[in-house]
Amino acid sequence: MDFERDFMKVKPTGVSLESGVMLVSTPFFNDTFFNHSVVLLLETGQEGSVGLILNKRTQVNVTDVKPSWKVPDQFDVGGPVMLDTIITLHNFEDLERFRMVMPGLFSGIDSVLLSLIEHQAISTLKYRFFLGYSGWSAGQLEEELERSMWVVSPYTPSLVFDTPVEKIWHSAVKNLGEDYLHWLDIQDVITFN
Repeated sequence: MDFERDFMKVKPTGVSLESGVMLVSTPFFNDTFFNHSVVLLLETGQEGSVGLILNKRTQVNVTDVKPSWKVPDQFDVGGPVMLDTIITLHNFEDLERFRMVMPGLFSGIDSVLLSLIEHQAISTLKYRFFLGYSGWSAGQLEEELERSMWVVSPYTPSLVFDTPVEKIWHSAVKNLGEDYLHWLDIQDVITFN
């Protein structure tokens, strides 16, 4: 057995690339922006793909950017594209303007949702606000998958709202199964001399 080759080999998961799946970066992917990241894919098709990084928090409060929004939380970084764009994920389906990402997971915001957040009107309401998004041109994400930069994982609701941001990548790797657990022993940034 060739330990180094087997250790660095990325086994495909067999999960199809489609809206709602999660992309888990491999620990050998040293991109400064996507290192140890998990991306929720919002849409994918012939035109390209769009997603949100789930595990990058900012120090920017929502009220710093939108003072009229009484949202007592910080933004997450959705990706490096259009960092002045605000995207919201939530589990509240009774909005006039929303888009279903997956059953029980929606994107969009209006005054009703903002009021529910401000008044803490629904105890089961979960939400996150993102600045920017992650985007790939046509064929780019497929090429990155071929280069073993990502593995595709099924949608895991608990990673979106219930897992602390700093534990999302580790939890996503554990969810991938036994063939990926050795990734947890690899330091965050690999350097070659």
